[in-house]
Amino acid sequence: MDQWTTMDEILAARSRFESAIDGWTPPNAHGVGLRPSTAPDHKPEHFPLVNAYGHRLPAVVIATVVGHKRGTAAYRLTREELEQAIELISPAEAYLDYDHPNVRSWRDRILPALTEDPEAEVVAVFIGDEPEESPDPAIDAFRAAFPDQAVAIAAATAGAAVVREMYGTDLSHFDKSPTDFATEADIASEKAIRETIATYRPEDAFEGEETGRSGDSERRWLVDPLCGTLNYAAQTPLAAVNVALVTPDGVKTAVSADPISEEIFWTDATSAWLRQGGGDTVLTPSPRTRLVDIQCDGPLDRPFVGGQLVADPRLRAQFGPRVMSSTLAVAWVAAGRRAAYVTDGHLEGSVHFTAGIALCQAAGCVVTDLNGDPIHTGRGMIAAADAATHQLLLDLVRPHLAAADPDRTSPA
Repeated sequence: MDQWTTMDEILAARSRFESAIDGWTPPNAHGVGLRPSTAPDHKPEHFPLVNAYGHRLPAVVIATVVGHKRGTAAYRLTREELEQAIELISPAEAYLDYDHPNVRSWRDRILPALTEDPEAEVVAVFIGDEPEESPDPAIDAFRAAFPDQAVAIAAATAGAAVVREMYGTDLSHFDKSPTDFATEADIASEKAIRETIATYRPEDAFEGEETGRSGDSERRWLVDPLCGTLNYAAQTPLAAVNVALVTPDGVKTAVSADPISEEIFWTDATSAWLRQGGGDTVLTPSPRTRLVDIQCDGPLDRPFVGGQLVADPRLRAQFGPRVMSSTLAVAWVAAGRRAAYVTDGHLEGSVHFTAGIALCQAAGCVVTDLNGDPIHTGRGMIAAADAATHQLLLDLVRPHLAAADPDRTSPA
């Protein structure tokens, strides 16, 4: 049997499977679960692994076995069909830089459970774009099994799909200030995100940049449906769709999705990942680019650190300053594409920054306020790939912070 030892070989195999299914449309989510023979109904715990907007190889392998093409559906698998799926996907395990959670679930969890309980029911579920109502209880149980990170990924991806579809079109503008506005895409993206979250977490509170806050739950979803609106409206493809779930214990999950590249940066507040092409890779910060993004949008009637810092020749001697005007750059610090990100302002509870901060923290970046204290202690943020970069920026920021807010700056 062939062995797929590289990601390119896995992607090539996936393409072969997909091209063999006439009309194939990758699902928004999929998974395989097992209902024990003693369970009268399908339950969320029967689906411990939910794939939301990703892992397209396992999806198309199961689809090949059961004959699925598109849409929302559930299929009961025989033991022989499950074994066939395992055989078809097993060459991917030769690629050692990935954990292959689906094949491990099928082979090491479901198959032994089926051996112990031959009357158990194995179910493959695919979720498409159809309305959420379903006559199949397995589909309802699968939707209920979505963990918070899967809901966040699904919501951000739904918003990003709207943003991507509307990119380059003639958009109506809705002025917020003389230098800021929203577009139809901002509003449509937030609507898609809100509807997705309401489908899976109807009791949670919601706070969006465009529609404000609703609900009084302690679980609150912070949503920036299009960060970088001015870039986007000018057909400059630098924007992000940010979704974060905040609880009394802190940020539980967060996503920053690039709608143009279709990259999804996500965290479960423990680790941080990049989802692209149907698989996940760990985000690894690095200062190697020496590029630092600096947020320069701010008040005009008082000092604002970003505008001062970007003009500092000492900064340009150490780093390459960039002004991207989208919090996508915060996710890039976690991914090693930027050495750091610097912004002034109040960030706690921000729909713009909460997701990016969570990504950087989970990836292992050094994240503090502008004074080097814990984030949200004082004003602004330095998110740096490593301690050395953080210290350099702290020293560069200090005089500008002193000019802007002398009472909050500690001695050098």
